[in-house]
Amino acid sequence: MHVYESNNIRVSGYPLPLKLKIVDDLTIDNPAYLRAKYQRRPTWGIDQKLQLFTYDNDGSLILPRGYADRLYNLITETTTSVKWDKEQVEGETVDFGPWNENFQIRDYQHPLIDNLLRKNGIGVSPAGSGKTIMGMRYIYEVGRPTLWLTHTRDLVYQTRDRALSTLKGVGRVGILGDGIEDFGDRKLIIATVQTLKAKQRLVEKLKEFIGVVVIDEAHHFPSTQFLDTAAQFPAKRIVGLTATPKRKDEMEQLMYLGIGPVLHEVPRTALYKDDQLVLPEVKFIYTSFTYGNEDSADGNIDAGGEDLDYQDILYRLFENEDRLNLVAQSIVDAVKYGQSIVLSESVRYCFRLKEKVDKLLLEQGYRGCKTAVVHGGLTRYIWKVASGKRQAEALAADYGTECKYDGKARRWKVKTPQYTEEEFKKWQVTKKKRQEILDQCREGKVNILFATQLAREGLDIPSLCVGHTVTPKRGDGKSNTGLNLEQEIGRIMRKDPQNPDKKAVWFDYVDASVGVLKGQYYSRRKVYKRLGIKLPSKPKSAEKDVIDGLLDSIKF
Repeated sequence: MHVYESNNIRVSGYPLPLKLKIVDDLTIDNPAYLRAKYQRRPTWGIDQKLQLFTYDNDGSLILPRGYADRLYNLITETTTSVKWDKEQVEGETVDFGPWNENFQIRDYQHPLIDNLLRKNGIGVSPAGSGKTIMGMRYIYEVGRPTLWLTHTRDLVYQTRDRALSTLKGVGRVGILGDGIEDFGDRKLIIATVQTLKAKQRLVEKLKEFIGVVVIDEAHHFPSTQFLDTAAQFPAKRIVGLTATPKRKDEMEQLMYLGIGPVLHEVPRTALYKDDQLVLPEVKFIYTSFTYGNEDSADGNIDAGGEDLDYQDILYRLFENEDRLNLVAQSIVDAVKYGQSIVLSESVRYCFRLKEKVDKLLLEQGYRGCKTAVVHGGLTRYIWKVASGKRQAEALAADYGTECKYDGKARRWKVKTPQYTEEEFKKWQVTKKKRQEILDQCREGKVNILFATQLAREGLDIPSLCVGHTVTPKRGDGKSNTGLNLEQEIGRIMRKDPQNPDKKAVWFDYVDASVGVLKGQYYSRRKVYKRLGIKLPSKPKSAEKDVIDGLLDSIKF
């Protein structure tokens, strides 16, 4: 039997018993199928099983590189004679030093770095724990040409700035993304996975000399872009960094198989003990929003996603003026306690809130208070699934757009406008403008930042101390990990060197009169408790819309 290990593992000449064990290992239940079945949704078009291996034309098995340890154990158990060859790129020795001693590696960071140096795999550490610094120290110790993979242009520049501040000998950092194709001094190259997926020629050049691949926010790895791109590199070392390995779609197995197992997890308590995180106070504000008959949805936090009833709930919630006024006034009242971030799933809701808040600020004497909105960019149209051809054609006629049959998904889809032409032009934020806004936030020139999913990962503004989560959100549940909420609240938990006595407060807006949204509120409480945050008790009744004197009771 022959095993050839490079960017993946090729196994040929295998005995049948070994093959059967490998196939059994790498054939898993499809979480999407199980979830649809659990929610009593149609399962047609969804594979019941997933095969995490392929066959080459000559019958060889092609396996993910993270399966190497398991394969070795299977071969040992079956006493099969094997020739195991490796052909991976180690890369030439490069000098990243000297290390900037202003960035001392803390006691809780050493074990993670040490474990990554021993073998390939994943390091797990909470938001605000210094994952990027640990990653920089790792590549400093390895001393080989490194590709740092991320998924947003903002993270590219944040990572570059961190590299320049920690690695005094890094030289000119390469950037592949945001329209830039620069290999720099070929020591450290930071790339967006989207750019590499779109430009195979860059991948081919990098494969020749990159000896280390660091995958930032590694829980994204199971996505098609990360799988197709990162799996091409025959680098000897590949590691991942993430705040949590759990994924909403339960496909973290692909991450383990593509990168390696979790090697070390930094406990959140270590950061509290080391005084590296600010433990926020969570305040719940109860709205008066209601929605029709909620008997069937009570407590079901798994409702949502593509569910049309849930989408209608959100639409009506975003249009509700009483709720908008309540949220806006709370945001204004919190201004005197420090710089705020307001997080919403909807770009439109961000701008509606900003307009309302700006008006209240003027009326209530906060004339020097500046607000801004950042988001990842607007798409004028998206393709939405229709119930059938007739509905697709009718909707396309209403929208003045088009419809088509998606043969792969076996569904009719209609081109649907997300924004009016006026909204699209008025609300679009260019990459240059977005960077200017974020820079102004870091300089303290923006008092209230309204943001969408951009703020979930990697947004590093230590001066933020007040947070508002203003749209419904799931927390911990049967099919959810509360990752989005955990990452968002992490934005206000970072220590601020300019404010050593920083206090933080997080406002959670609860729509307790709507069954599904009330269930989500309970699931969010589980996240807060898991993070070690002491919570006020659940109210016996949610009839009171506003907690009088709420902000005045906060001790700063």
